[in-house]
Amino acid sequence: MATKILTLDEIENHPVGGKAEGLARLRAMGLRVPDARVIIGAQVGDLPEGLGALIADLGDVPLAVRSSALGEDGAETSFAGQYETILDVRGEAALREAMEACLLSAENERATAYREARDVDEAGSESDATPVMSIVVQRMVDARASGVCFTVDPVTNRRNRLVIDSVRGLGEALVSGLASPDHDELQREQEKWEKTDLSSEGARPVLSQKEREWIAREALEAEGNVGEPLDLEWAIDGEGELFWLQARPITTLELDPQSLDMHSGEPSDVYTRCNVGEMMPGAVSPLTFSTCARGIDLGWMRIMESVGVERTTTSESCYIGMSHGHLFINLSEGSRFSTAVMGSSPDQQSLAICGRLVPEVKATAVPPLSKRVPRIFRQVSAVLRPKPRLRRMEALLARGAIAAGVSSQETWERIDAKKDDLNEAYELHLIVSSGAGALAPILLRRLAGEGEPTDEHHAIVAALLAGAEGVESADIAEGIEIILNALVAESETSINFVDLEGDDAIAWLESEAAGRARELWRDYLSRHHHRSLRELDIRQPEWGYDPTPLVRSLQTQLRGRIKSEASGNSAIKANPSPLAPTPGVEQFKRIQGIAHAAVRNRERGKSLLVGLTAHFKRAYRALAIQLVDEGRLPDADAVYFLLHEELGELTRSDAGSFSAYHELALARRAALAYQETLSFPEVAVGLPQPEPKAKGSGNEREVVGKPVSRGRVEGRVRVVLTLEEAETLEPGEILVAPITDVGWTPYFAIIAGLVTDIGSAVSHGAVVAREYGLPAVLNTQIGTSVLKTGERVILDGDRGLVTRLDIAGSEPDYAGDSESH
Repeated sequence: MATKILTLDEIENHPVGGKAEGLARLRAMGLRVPDARVIIGAQVGDLPEGLGALIADLGDVPLAVRSSALGEDGAETSFAGQYETILDVRGEAALREAMEACLLSAENERATAYREARDVDEAGSESDATPVMSIVVQRMVDARASGVCFTVDPVTNRRNRLVIDSVRGLGEALVSGLASPDHDELQREQEKWEKTDLSSEGARPVLSQKEREWIAREALEAEGNVGEPLDLEWAIDGEGELFWLQARPITTLELDPQSLDMHSGEPSDVYTRCNVGEMMPGAVSPLTFSTCARGIDLGWMRIMESVGVERTTTSESCYIGMSHGHLFINLSEGSRFSTAVMGSSPDQQSLAICGRLVPEVKATAVPPLSKRVPRIFRQVSAVLRPKPRLRRMEALLARGAIAAGVSSQETWERIDAKKDDLNEAYELHLIVSSGAGALAPILLRRLAGEGEPTDEHHAIVAALLAGAEGVESADIAEGIEIILNALVAESETSINFVDLEGDDAIAWLESEAAGRARELWRDYLSRHHHRSLRELDIRQPEWGYDPTPLVRSLQTQLRGRIKSEASGNSAIKANPSPLAPTPGVEQFKRIQGIAHAAVRNRERGKSLLVGLTAHFKRAYRALAIQLVDEGRLPDADAVYFLLHEELGELTRSDAGSFSAYHELALARRAALAYQETLSFPEVAVGLPQPEPKAKGSGNEREVVGKPVSRGRVEGRVRVVLTLEEAETLEPGEILVAPITDVGWTPYFAIIAGLVTDIGSAVSHGAVVAREYGLPAVLNTQIGTSVLKTGERVILDGDRGLVTRLDIAGSEPDYAGDSESH
């Protein structure tokens, strides 16, 4: 190839390499690119003539000399950082030396390793041959600030994020890792900048708001012209002019973790993770999304239709939103419904879902009474008649399991035919549970008037709801305690059970060696076989299929009891204080029976819904096995990472399409691992976006939350982040967890109190804590990050306070209390 020196405008149809092509594209878009020349055909020891003239053309300024290999910065591979770049080059001798270094870098160790690792055969070169290398010689910008801009987030793979990293001066320190940058992120759809993450504490931002917007605007223009996400380098000179130094495709992107995001309502709608985030904490699998989330949403829309309220959105979704795999309730939609039926203010909905006022939810016009009267009649009639709906749910459950077909297609068709039963069950449960859901906000509004309910008001409502008999979820803990007592009574034989693993432990409980505990265990599973942690998650096995979590709970508790008796302290407790009467409860005594009935109905409806969901869990497991046997999926777990409708398509597809579903399922599984690390604000305007996890300073004397179960107890803390970690619990400890649902309930028999990061008075953890008389403070936001395992605290379920006693001066003063503790 003849050696040539070309301008960026002259390189068309010449093999100039990725860097040169990227600069030429930017220049063709009308963006500012420092003047440059591209040398093609040069070889080590054979550089072109005219380098002095090249320097004269570019001016008496420092130059950047960059490698530009064929195949570099392509759609599949970027070779970013693999080849040489020399900065601040001055004079012809230095230019020749820099060009030689760039040419030699084609064969350097890191570039060779990169090619081999990716099996790259650069265009224009023979296999295993040195790639064709061009060289870009470019005027350097006298940079006041410089950095990189990614038009999508290359770390989290989010396509709705634009990322800018910036440093003062030259960007080489950033690229080399010698300097920490300012970090800015733009939510592209919302056109909202997140707070700048400064490179040093208290430092002045590198970029002004105007400069951030300028970089983002031109970077997005470049992305639009190229048609793919870009990694761009930029610099701003002392005169404030923005220059673009490099542009390459981002080649490492995986599946967008927002690919299944579901928007509902208007952009200004307010969303919350309260309630639904307690029912389904964390991110959900795509199959759970297309069963559970869609079931809630379709149930809501059916209720609207039955009452006579028109839909306010043409979106596929109405009441449930999903962001990054996490589910959220649309408070604004709930408020619009309440206003359209009852004429209620947004406060009623906010108190029902969040337990507090949410001023971001805006009021809507109240329809005339003539239009609302028939709606009120239909809604009130439904809420006040839960029994027929519970009987209907029982009938749906009694239809039995979904039998597998002879092929995956037939099995899917049978599941699909039953799908409407599940959607109807969600509708019925929403109606039944609305009785308990409506009661708490009515009482709080009565107590608080127009103001924000206080902790005292929440404590009064918690006391009113406590004491309900026959609550099904309470039996989950009580039943385990009965089994435990039987094991303790025969500790000489049951001590062998404590250290058994997995199937051996289950087999022991099923054997005659377990004595009376065997029959109690079987009876317990017959009642609660359908329950589990995250029990509406299709991916989560129910206890009847995998009782391992229950068995581990029994082993943990039995180990603690045996240890206590061996130490001569057979009743390790945390000194609970006797309950004093709660002022203010008496005025509501006449409706306490109604309140307890509402709680029982809600818990019964939830159990029936979970039972029906268990039918679908078993059916999808059978489908997964068939799909693997037919070669349609790589493993059984992959079934949870396709939507129900996609599974139907897969069962009908030919062998040529299998790989596409394989790749999609595996990519979504990888995305879920990232989604599960995310935290969200309790309330957000617009579809929620992740935020840093709530962290305390670690020196807080008190942790404040919502009082949901009365009482005061002093004890040691056990911070438990996962159900598996709950096996470390000792009798009498205060459990501190992100959240608790039915799956945690067996451990309530040994703990002395409960603290969670999120939750409300109607959470399962709150309901069971009240039935056990356990003081509980929920929705602390920072409990798991501030409180430490082993430290002593006073948990005050009347005030909603956790006071840390191992911090100097932390002993609380109760001298002024009006109650006796």
